[in-house]
This record gives sequence, structure tokens and C-alpha cells, in this order.
Amino acid sequence: MDIHRADLAYRRRSLWLLLAIAAGCALALWQLHGWLRDVQAHVATADAAEARRWLRRALAGLALAPAAPLWLWGRGLRRLGRAAGEQRRFPPRDWKTYRDVRVLRDAAAAAWAARSERAGRSAQYAAAACVAAALALWAWLG
Repeated sequence: MDIHRADLAYRRRSLWLLLAIAAGCALALWQLHGWLRDVQAHVATADAAEARRWLRRALAGLALAPAAPLWLWGRGLRRLGRAAGEQRRFPPRDWKTYRDVRVLRDAAAAAWAARSERAGRSAQYAAAACVAAALALWAWLG
């Protein structure tokens, strides 16, 4: 049985990055309440057309927000699947892992490679759906 060894430096860097992202999200959430209060006060005193424009921007932005992360996640999954399929090994030799994992070969590796590519395509389709939803909201509320 072949073992793909974990890269501890990769795990440490990834966890620090995840912590920084979580801290940034917490800071943004903390500031969101004040910003929404200011927007509410501004929209309440504005005319209906301006309120509709604010609503259109907000809803289109919410629909568009997950598009880039979904697209990039899908691209990474498709790269993983392609590399595993070419090497007939999962995980591929040059990929880093958080922990030691058993290496799959031949049919099992091909199944995981196909599954990874399918998941990547699904994530990219979801990103395209987010863009389409944002455009539809923009047109509908326009």
C-alpha cells in the first residue's frame, strides 16, 4: 500500500489563510450592520426610482458574489481530476495534502478523477447560473 505524505508547511499556510479569511469575514459582518442602517436611511428618504436602483444593485450583487469563488473552485477540481486521470493515481504526485492519504491506482483512481472533474464542471455551471441570475435580476428590476 502506497502512502501520499502530508505537507505540514502547506497545511500550516492553508490554515493561516483560512483564519485570515474568517477574520476578514467577521470584520465585514461587523461593519455590515452600520452600512445597512446608512443605506436604509438613504433609501427611505429617496424617491421610488432610486430605491429600485439600490435594490437592483444589491440583489444583482448578492447573486453575483459567489460566481468567482465557484468558478475558481471548479477550475481547481477539474485540474485535480485531469492530473489524476493522466497519472492513473489519486492524489497526483505533485499535489499537496493536509494529511497522509492512501494512494489509489488504476480503476479507483480513474473513478475519483472522473468524480473530481464532474464536481468541477458542476461548480462552474453553478458559477454561470449565478451570473445568469444576476443578469436576470438586473434586467427584471431595470
